[in-house]
Amino acid sequence: MERSNEFSVYPNQSTKHLLHILYWVIMLFFIMAITSYSFKASVFIAENVLFSSSVLFNAILIHYFVCHFVFQHIRKKRWALIIPDILAIYLLSLLITTSSLNLLRNLYPENEVITRLYQKYTVNSFGKPFDGELLLWVLSLIIWFNTFGIIIKIVKDFHESSLEKLAIAQEKNSMEISFLRAQIQPHFLFNTLNSIYGLIIHNEEASKVVIQLSNLLRFSLYDSEKEHITLKEEIEFLSNYLLLEKMRYKESRVQIEYDFGQIENKEKIIKPLILINFIENAFKHGVNATIKNAWIKLSMTEKEGLLTFHCANNNPVTATGKKNNESTGGLGLKNVRRRLELEYQTRYSLDIKETDDVYEVSLILKL
Repeated sequence: MERSNEFSVYPNQSTKHLLHILYWVIMLFFIMAITSYSFKASVFIAENVLFSSSVLFNAILIHYFVCHFVFQHIRKKRWALIIPDILAIYLLSLLITTSSLNLLRNLYPENEVITRLYQKYTVNSFGKPFDGELLLWVLSLIIWFNTFGIIIKIVKDFHESSLEKLAIAQEKNSMEISFLRAQIQPHFLFNTLNSIYGLIIHNEEASKVVIQLSNLLRFSLYDSEKEHITLKEEIEFLSNYLLLEKMRYKESRVQIEYDFGQIENKEKIIKPLILINFIENAFKHGVNATIKNAWIKLSMTEKEGLLTFHCANNNPVTATGKKNNESTGGLGLKNVRRRLELEYQTRYSLDIKETDDVYEVSLILKL
């Protein structure tokens, strides 16, 4: 997974490319210095330069293959693909190395070192690629000239990941401080709501609103601080929120449909305050930005620990008939993405689709 530019150790792409080129140039000279001992000649003789260049080419291919494929398979725990990855690396290295020996033998038939290496390591039978001596030689080239680059990549990724986690932690602390400052005695708020409820108890609709608002406040102040909550608690919170929104808007203003009944196990746990962001986004950028005929459709299912959440709403247009550019959710959805990456890592899939008429969010979580 690529880190966002915000946390990259490279100030820009040009610097990144320049540093990569510089590293491989230095690596070429290092390879030439090592292989010159095998040729028992000067570092800069043509044979050594050509063979070192082929080894460097192999090292470059392996490095980026490992960084872009093998590491991804490890992060996603696709262990069944690791053995094919290793086999592909070996066969690629074998092809490049033996091809370079064939070329060098044709160019320098009198060179005793090249002739000896060719006779020893050339592939002349089906079983030769799995010969122990050839296997060790090719693997030694891979290990010698790729280990340092892979270590640099691992350290870089760890450093960028640490910066991102630190930034998220600082942002969370800042939000918590702001939240605490804005609480203004939550017990006082609950007591006030209870007093209002006592005054309007005979008004069924008003008293229902107060109860639901009280439940939302209780969840926001206390339950949201938990590391996890059950699906039952999450559904109750979302349902209270939607009922309040239904009372806020008339049916002629917005059609709200939701189905949270297809849950196999309501005791499964989920991180709090993730799904609500998508619903708030639908109201903020869909309903509030539409004069009339707005709609929202929500569904949530859970089967065998796999939660599927779907949120769709009308994509509003401005008075001039142009699409509202704020419908993508801005900072709110960006923060949700970052939180999903941090807390669910490879155990989620987020798909956002937008047309002229509809804005859809599909989220799959492995609980």
